[in-house]
Amino acid sequence: MKRHPALLPLTHDHHHALVWARRLRLARDTTEQQRLETARGFLEFFNAEAIRHFREEEELLFPLIAEQLGAVPDDVTQLLTQHLEIHAMVHRLGRSVEEGAVPPEDVRSLGLHFEAHIRLEEKRVFPEIEHAVPEADLASLTFEKRTR
Repeated sequence: MKRHPALLPLTHDHHHALVWARRLRLARDTTEQQRLETARGFLEFFNAEAIRHFREEEELLFPLIAEQLGAVPDDVTQLLTQHLEIHAMVHRLGRSVEEGAVPPEDVRSLGLHFEAHIRLEEKRVFPEIEHAVPEADLASLTFEKRTR
């Protein structure tokens, strides 16, 4: 499916995030040292990129559809809840890294949760936004410049 050009920066972020979700899932079956390295890399990614991405969705994108529909769609409410859940999981992962032991199921669970979140956005919410939000409003979206 072709994505509206205004949403491409977020879709590109999603691609990068899916790579990390896969790494997290696969890290379950690695050594403790490898899990720590994967977790550290993910935390770096999350702090440098995902937090900004969440903020842009919450402050710029989701309000557009809520305004157009006159209410917050259930899928957007679910995404916002998932943002909080992912933040909590990342916080727990950070504590595990500090303690030097990352439970295998924690990385797998976070990877699965992160992937499901992205798939919901790409398969249901973004198409709904493209359908409901006027072209001029979509075209006016400006996201921070990406460095990758």
